[in-house]
Amino acid sequence: MNTVKISTFQVFSMITLFLLGSTIVVGLGLEVEENAWILNIFSTTVGIGIFFLYTSILKKNDWSEFHVLLEKGFGKFLGKFLLLLYSIYFIYISSRVITDFSYFISQTLFYQIKNWVISIIFIMLVCYACLQGLEAIARASEILFFITMILVVILLIIADISEVISWENIRPFFDKEDFKLSSLFTRITFPYGELIVFTFLFPHLKNKKTLLKRGWAAILLAGFILLIISETIIAILGAKVAAIFTFPLLKAIEMIEFIDIIQHIEIISVFSFFIVGFVKVAIFSIVGTKGFSLLLPKKIKAHLIVYLVGVITFLLSTLMDRNLPEHLFIGLKIIPIYLHLPFQFVIPIILFVTLLVKKKLRIIKD
Repeated sequence: MNTVKISTFQVFSMITLFLLGSTIVVGLGLEVEENAWILNIFSTTVGIGIFFLYTSILKKNDWSEFHVLLEKGFGKFLGKFLLLLYSIYFIYISSRVITDFSYFISQTLFYQIKNWVISIIFIMLVCYACLQGLEAIARASEILFFITMILVVILLIIADISEVISWENIRPFFDKEDFKLSSLFTRITFPYGELIVFTFLFPHLKNKKTLLKRGWAAILLAGFILLIISETIIAILGAKVAAIFTFPLLKAIEMIEFIDIIQHIEIISVFSFFIVGFVKVAIFSIVGTKGFSLLLPKKIKAHLIVYLVGVITFLLSTLMDRNLPEHLFIGLKIIPIYLHLPFQFVIPIILFVTLLVKKKLRIIKD
């Protein structure tokens, strides 16, 4: 991946689809009911700040790759150990995303299909994408971006003309009794903090100046889409009802029909969910694969590492949780504190400060 170069729009597409990822399935923040719009706006704003934090770490160190900075900041041994932890972290999160979609598909569409069957099909597609390389994933993301935007617009238009929307449902605009600060933290780490994975990809951008000027717009677009979707769900179902459904977007879509012609359009939502989920898992997987390739002996061929990562991801996705409630509890309550917080914020901030101090000490010594 050292000679790989990707364009600004490709990164823009990847970031947008990545942030939508499993967020539109299980992370819309509807547990805060009518306050969902506050949650979306606040988390998107913080997400833009996170983007500039990560890019600042790279920019102030000549856009070196993140694994190089880990060794530069913490030393060779600790740097490689942290790279191993990050690689495991990325693979683990990708397996959780696959599990999100496995549960979603098996409990809403194909009731007779086992979760592991869905997982293995998903993983095979991701492994194929990883074998093709980052440039192939980036090019695919450009096409999938336009397809996803078209599908989202179609869904919103059909919802509007089907007269199932009642904008009175979004009131009151603020209800302090249903506002939960814990939801803000969860929403910041998922999905915006997960942009940490892009610190391994940004150095491959052809024009890094445009990244700083336009990259944040991808976060703004993703946040706007999540805002519109969450408010539309509330307008269709009502805030109290939407909060109790595991997959509220699908339930809202099931209610959409137009003069008995356009109905049962869940397939559109599933297709769009699959696109954004695929991009997110592919990005996590290819970066995790690169991390392992840097740590393992060079004589081990790249495709063997991809297969190894695929097997590990499959095992994690099928064995990690016993049921959907447990999966959601761990993913939304435990993971943000014990995994997301250190990998997304603690380590990067300590690294940023360490590199700045070392740089200033070198200047003083010279």
